[in-house]
Amino acid sequence: MSNPVLRGDLRARAASRKIFAIELFYLGVLGVLAWLGMPPELGAQAAERTTSLTTALLVVEAILVTYFASACAAQEIAVETEKSPVDLVFAPFTPRSIVAGKSLATLATAGYWLLLGAPLVALSAGIRQDSAAGLVSAGALIAVVAWSMGQLGMWLGIAIESEFSRTLAHWGLLLLVFVGTLALPMPARTINPVLDTAAAQRGELPAAVYALYVAFGLACDGAARRTLRRYLA
Repeated sequence: MSNPVLRGDLRARAASRKIFAIELFYLGVLGVLAWLGMPPELGAQAAERTTSLTTALLVVEAILVTYFASACAAQEIAVETEKSPVDLVFAPFTPRSIVAGKSLATLATAGYWLLLGAPLVALSAGIRQDSAAGLVSAGALIAVVAWSMGQLGMWLGIAIESEFSRTLAHWGLLLLVFVGTLALPMPARTINPVLDTAAAQRGELPAAVYALYVAFGLACDGAARRTLRRYLA
């Protein structure tokens, strides 16, 4: 970890009470959902029931991990002692290193949260003996979606000074991605993260969807760097 911004963010998040509270809430929601959806007896009907439970757990993971990762990146959730990109631009860091460090911190956080929820997803999937490859594909998709939305949140945090306007824009764009895309005709609707998560679990998600989210995240990274450079002009 040669990037000082990444090291600082990871240290701040490891010691943050807010992040700890987020993780408790996240695991609590997944735990309650798994407990309510777990069949009392194993059998054919139980296997069918746990199939939908596994998908539900993955979808909830996608929503919660994406929201919390992007909210932290957009400074909607202010992590204790973590410096914003605008604060760091006046320190001896280049816009490129700031954006790269923030980007990797978001990816690391999303990956860690997915690992926290993995035992509950694995328990549900194990009853049905679901494909491990499908679970890995769904997890990879959730990480990519959370990272790309986190890059969007980072850019919003740099470009919009007003906290209220930033939060409003963040929520509006998340609703557009998670809800608004359901109104699109096929095949454009395949960019919806909820539908994509279920498709990835079944092994039916095209690689182009992963590439689309990666490209979107990289575009937000570029926009964040350009916006930071304006502070130095």
